[in-house]
Amino acid sequence: MERERRRTVYFGLVLAVAIASPLAAQEDQDCFFCHNDADLTRELEDGTLQSLYISEPLFKASVHGEQGCVSCHTDITDLPHEARLAPVDCGNCHEEASAYAKTPHGQLLAQDDGDVSGCGDCHGTHDIRAVSDPLSHVHPTNQPRTCGKCHSDPGLVKSHMISVANPSEKYMKSVHARAIFEKDNLDAASCTNCHGAHDLLPSQDPSSKVYRRNIADTCGACHPREREEFEQSIHGKALTAGIRFAPTCIDCHGEHGIEAPSERTSSVNRQQVARSTCPRCHDDERIMTRFGIETMRQASYMDSYHGLASAAGSEVVASCTSCHGTHLILPHLDPASSTHVSNLPQTCGQCHANANPNFAVGAVHIMPTNPGQKALGLVRLAYLVLIVGVVGGMVFHNTIMMGRHALRKFKQELGGEGTYRRFSTGLTIGHMVLTIAFIALAVSGFALRYPETWWARAIFPGEAGLAARGVVHRIAAVVLVGIAVSNAIYLLLTGGGRRELGALWFRIKDLKDVFMNMGYAFGLVKREPRFDRYSYIEKFEYWGMWWGTLLMIVTGFCMWFANTFLDLLPKIALDVVALVHFYEAWLAVLTIIIWHLYYMIFDPHTYPMNWSWITGHITDEDFKARHPLEYERVVREREEGRGE
Repeated sequence: MERERRRTVYFGLVLAVAIASPLAAQEDQDCFFCHNDADLTRELEDGTLQSLYISEPLFKASVHGEQGCVSCHTDITDLPHEARLAPVDCGNCHEEASAYAKTPHGQLLAQDDGDVSGCGDCHGTHDIRAVSDPLSHVHPTNQPRTCGKCHSDPGLVKSHMISVANPSEKYMKSVHARAIFEKDNLDAASCTNCHGAHDLLPSQDPSSKVYRRNIADTCGACHPREREEFEQSIHGKALTAGIRFAPTCIDCHGEHGIEAPSERTSSVNRQQVARSTCPRCHDDERIMTRFGIETMRQASYMDSYHGLASAAGSEVVASCTSCHGTHLILPHLDPASSTHVSNLPQTCGQCHANANPNFAVGAVHIMPTNPGQKALGLVRLAYLVLIVGVVGGMVFHNTIMMGRHALRKFKQELGGEGTYRRFSTGLTIGHMVLTIAFIALAVSGFALRYPETWWARAIFPGEAGLAARGVVHRIAAVVLVGIAVSNAIYLLLTGGGRRELGALWFRIKDLKDVFMNMGYAFGLVKREPRFDRYSYIEKFEYWGMWWGTLLMIVTGFCMWFANTFLDLLPKIALDVVALVHFYEAWLAVLTIIIWHLYYMIFDPHTYPMNWSWITGHITDEDFKARHPLEYERVVREREEGRGE
């Protein structure tokens, strides 16, 4: 009510002034009589309130301050004026408006796109100042913020399919922004220097300053020497010839986030040039094959002294540009090229004092597989044969010897004299089936997860192999469920199983054995712990197996019957299940490799193999050494039995 009352008073006064003076509408003080009120608003169609407040001091300080309101609002002829005025036509005074109309901004404005309102988007409205004024929206120090209002807005970027997201943030980290904000160099490139101002055009327009063929000229406005060198280079000539793969300034330096070469994160830093910038094109076979240029140059560089020193962090070692140049890059057959055979001593001499013609004898990039480097290829071939022969012979010798020792121990544990039956036939068969099922699950599961790997293609070749992976995985899963159920029945419903369950149960002694074993390993305790039927190592593995098995069964069946699962729970739950299944598989496989295989094969007490998983037997010597408490109990029971 207060706002309505105040508005009535204002318009009444304005009406009185209008009646008293026919020219009142052309006097700025009459406009500010209303618009200088911070509470003055109007209601829009969507019900929101729009402020109609205009600061008189800001307007008077603007470039239009001396011209008056009606010089822009030409449709105001009397007071009070219409609630909705016609859009201001800047083209009445500024011929730049015709160029603006051809730009993407102008075209969107003509289409009544609500995201664009015209000149005021960049220059402001009643507070427009000269470009040289630090308070101007288009002053070099303010352009990143002004342009970023739209171009760093994620919603606008997506809705208008703008290919560069958040350019303002990237620009503020650039060498150009640092020159402006840290060195007060207002001649450094800002948004309009590269993209244009009123004549801003999309990058695919041949007239655009950022059209691919025009970028060198745009950058050359500030960097004329670099532009001249680039135009003479192989890259510049290829670009002029219309080769779309030819690089231009932004391909090496970047676009908005251009950094100085001294910055480690710069794409033209000495190390980054060799690691990523040049290889982006020169290691791309699709591009290089079109022009008959060899790839793998970057790999040969990284294998050289220079590459190794660069990988170690050297800031002075030669990189691609040290030899080939930066902007004036020429083919090595060009007499003016820094890599021409006649110029190599001079090029190398930049770092290597007194470089002589021998520096130019032989290839620079060492690539033994290259037909042009036959001597290197022969040396490589000779050593490959030598390595395969010598190392292969060593592997053959040691494999035979290991096999012989393993066979001897296998025969010893097969059940002859001097052995003790540790596991029943049923348990050994169950363990063998479990082993086969686990291996099948691991191989087929990882083949499903990594289908493009060479080993997955080798084990499951062709189209049939793709289907076979899933079939094998599900069959092995059913077998695993059967083994788990059988083992649970044995443990809970049979006398022998309950005795095994009791022996496998964790006790306080196991915790003591852990500390005692670690103390022995570090030399703090003189003897190893004495284990019973199962050590804490075996108990940890057994119960870990149960944990992993149950988890894999539950998550596996949820994924197998995904449609049923999704009838009950949302997709995010299925995503969690899949992630658990994948990482639990890695945990299980790595546990078997690192923990189980060590104690079955590589432990000095069991090397080269603990065959009890097949034979069910263990030698009396191993029995006494590895399970002394059980051994003593068995011996005592035998003696008591004989005594009776």
